[in-house]
Amino acid sequence: MIDYKTGIDAVDWASLYALYELTDGVIGLARDRQHDRIEKAFRASYKIITAWNDDEIVGCARMISDGQCYGWVHDVAVHPNFRRMAIGSELMHQLMSNEDHLLVGLTSSFEAVDFYRSLDFKKHKTAMALYPGSSSYLED
Repeated sequence: MIDYKTGIDAVDWASLYALYELTDGVIGLARDRQHDRIEKAFRASYKIITAWNDDEIVGCARMISDGQCYGWVHDVAVHPNFRRMAIGSELMHQLMSNEDHLLVGLTSSFEAVDFYRSLDFKKHKTAMALYPGSSSYLED
């Protein structure tokens, strides 16, 4: 059975780093093992939801927000061995709970577009981004 926990106090950092190293998350910081930057980013988050299988984090999602107008979803990840078990949907459900007053945006991976559509997210026609490096998500 998967348990869900909310908040930074529920985070086991080693388990979180392992999840993002496996899923190449947090804009490549996990791949580069920049754990200090990951921890700082997560501590500055508005809301964090983790999914647990016993003592291992097998899923995570976070939101950055001003709490009044805007929220942005980042770093949604599910361990590959635990995909197709509705963990991603439950992470998003809990992340979005009581946040219907916010305009919420996210940047999807190519393979997750249909997943976010199934959660009623729509494509934004004028979204723009500045990345700290090159990315296959940016148009010329």
